Amino acid sequence: MDTMISVWTVVEHVRVASGAAELAIFTAILYWFFTSSRVADMLEVVGERVGGWCGRDTGSLRQAVRARRRHHQNDIYTKLEAENASRTASLYRVKEGPITPAPQPQTKPPAGLACGRCAPLSRESWQDPQSTDTGAVINILDIGRQKYANGGVVSRYLCDLVQCFNLTKYDYKDIVPSVEKEESFLKAIEETTQEELKKAKANDDGSPKSKASLDYSSVRRRVEAKAKKVLTDISSAMSNNVLRLVAWVTHKAVRRVARGCGTRAASVERLRRAHAAGLPLVFVPLHRSHFDYILVTFTLYLVGLRPPLVAAGDNMRIPFFGWFLRGCGAFYIRRRVDGSEYHGDPVYKSALRSYILNSLGANNNLEFFIEGGRTRTGKPQPPKAGILSVIMDAYLDGTIDDALLVPVTLNYDRLVDGNFVREQLGMPKQMETFWSALRGIWRTLNTNHGSIRVDFNQPISLKELVTSFQKYQHYKMPIESPLTPPNNNLAVNLDRQILYNHSHSSLYGDDVSTDHKMMVEAIGRHLVYDAASSTALMCTNVVAYVVLTERRAGCALAALREALDMLGRGLIRREGGQKQMVKPQLSIAGALELSYYANAVVAHYAAPAIIATALESIIRQPDADQDEIRHSDLMEAALQLCEILSQEFILCPPCQRIEERMNEAIDALLADEVITAVQPTDSLEEERWSRRFAQQLDDEEDDVTRVHDPTQRIKYKISHKHEAVAERRRLLLTLRPLLEAYACTCRSVRSEPTRRNVQRALHTLTDNFTKGSMPYGEAVSTDAIRNCHRLLRQWGVIEMYTQERERMVRVCPPYDNQQRLDDVCANIYKFNMDTPLLKE
Repeated sequence: MDTMISVWTVVEHVRVASGAAELAIFTAILYWFFTSSRVADMLEVVGERVGGWCGRDTGSLRQAVRARRRHHQNDIYTKLEAENASRTASLYRVKEGPITPAPQPQTKPPAGLACGRCAPLSRESWQDPQSTDTGAVINILDIGRQKYANGGVVSRYLCDLVQCFNLTKYDYKDIVPSVEKEESFLKAIEETTQEELKKAKANDDGSPKSKASLDYSSVRRRVEAKAKKVLTDISSAMSNNVLRLVAWVTHKAVRRVARGCGTRAASVERLRRAHAAGLPLVFVPLHRSHFDYILVTFTLYLVGLRPPLVAAGDNMRIPFFGWFLRGCGAFYIRRRVDGSEYHGDPVYKSALRSYILNSLGANNNLEFFIEGGRTRTGKPQPPKAGILSVIMDAYLDGTIDDALLVPVTLNYDRLVDGNFVREQLGMPKQMETFWSALRGIWRTLNTNHGSIRVDFNQPISLKELVTSFQKYQHYKMPIESPLTPPNNNLAVNLDRQILYNHSHSSLYGDDVSTDHKMMVEAIGRHLVYDAASSTALMCTNVVAYVVLTERRAGCALAALREALDMLGRGLIRREGGQKQMVKPQLSIAGALELSYYANAVVAHYAAPAIIATALESIIRQPDADQDEIRHSDLMEAALQLCEILSQEFILCPPCQRIEERMNEAIDALLADEVITAVQPTDSLEEERWSRRFAQQLDDEEDDVTRVHDPTQRIKYKISHKHEAVAERRRLLLTLRPLLEAYACTCRSVRSEPTRRNVQRALHTLTDNFTKGSMPYGEAVSTDAIRNCHRLLRQWGVIEMYTQERERMVRVCPPYDNQQRLDDVCANIYKFNMDTPLLKE
């Protein structure tokens, strides 16, 4: 019985399921009938006939469906017609009206191009005519990720390691054997041997030891051993394996401490095209950090270019790290120190010169920091032309046909090496050691340094630069030395005098002419100027400059957060509640560190700041006109200030006259409506010619022409609008700390050791800041004090000499009289004038 019930239950379930299936099938058939066009037409006919038989006028189902479809189609057609009408109207407007181009992607103007005045051929070379420089920046840390993005699992997850393992291998020839056979090197050994024998004969007292020292063979062997040690200490040991290891470690380190390391894509392409020409590339970076040594090599290696041999200071030859640097291409040179015994070492000079020349002859790329050491102020420093003079000699004597000089700039959101406050306050530099390097690396790896930029300028032909500078007549006229103010003709002599005062190097030979030295100095200054002009400004540079000039009293917090966080609480403090304000930490240490970042911007504003300061110095004189000023008076004062600050800034490339640069700065102030031109309505053409009078001066013009200078007629009206006054105040604050330091240094100079002169000026500046009579903590700087001493030495006010291994200062007659000293230094004091503009 139970079995029958179970069977019956199953049968009922099957019937129910089959019924449901039949109902679904029937519904589908009905749906097909009513949606099919043919069936719908048949049903429409049958329905109409049945309705007719019954005597009713009924609408068919098909008619209803068609009505609904027609309504939907009408909506679609209406929309299409509206779109066509709109399109036709817009085409009509485009055809009849002005043509508006499609929006283009934003591009930046090309940066880092060679000078069009003295290197026009280089400016047109090494560029791909099929591509446009859009200013795009590539992150070199992403090269491996992009290259191996579609590779295997190992390549994708270990892209940095795979990329470094697959980097190109280069053949680096050992240069030492070639140097040992160099004629100049052997000659230096022989001369040193003869010098040692002369000293031994002069000190001969008849003892066996003295007789042994007179033996030529033993002296020669001793000198040769010393020469080989010198050469070994200099030489590099470039290794592909070390390069790959350091490249991988640098990958990981930069990823940890920075958001990225950027470089201009167009610059990399120019370098590749220049490298294909077969000429050695000489990279000339500005020096900010010890990390620069690795970073330039790292960038070049990752983008597929041959890493250069790098001239590094012998202070970097520390255990372990020095070996790694040598494996990355570093060759160690002795740092220039005033009074050093190495200046008279012909063996060392010959070994270094021969090593560099043979390296270039072997088609190695070369890198050296043209400023010498790291900048302590953030401003570009005047060049140290020693290695550049060796490269120049290699070209002039035919060792190399040409070389391509590549200015390089590096910048950091936050400096990797910390700050230089201790040294700016007069404390001695701490020498690098193994443990200090470890501490520095640990501190760096645990600090956020923001972004890093490494940018390469366009390669410049050394041959083209030499040819161009040989044509500039204003560098070949006799030097009038000293140019003691106020009796100097700065418009004629200033450009030449600046080069003459800086053209010195311990690597110059005894037979080198002044013209040759000045040419090397001019090319070096041009390279520094080019690099500084194309330096990428970081957010910290801009914010530091703003809070030290325009917003020294404080500014709103909006849009400044990222840069402020990067600078840190030690330099910027925040005040207020909801409306937060930020103010610089104007302690001496805080102001000095802020000024380091700000000085990257100060270099760009130096020329208009000089004009603004010269303008203020004139109108603050007793009985001066507060509304108008003559062009000739403004230019004379500006050139005097240019001479004073010649140790601080390279205002223009040497192929441009400083007077011409000052005219451009005046034009900028005219464009900003800080001043306006005052001229007769009928003399526009004359004014246009005379404004460029200094640019078109003939070098042989006589004094009569200068007397009848037509620029005497040009006047400017000083604007008193709020915007113009604010701009003048900003430009004044750009240079004011330097002028405070210079004025204090002049008042503190005495005939005593240089160290005491520097300390006296530092103490005076510190006291003035503490008492509130001088508000610029960044003025307490040993760099500014030493630069002022160099200026006074050029003026013939002081002289410097070495006595018992200590550097001394002597005030020269007649300036040992305080009144006469003040008369000369008044040329500095007048630019440090009191003005209500700075008290607003």
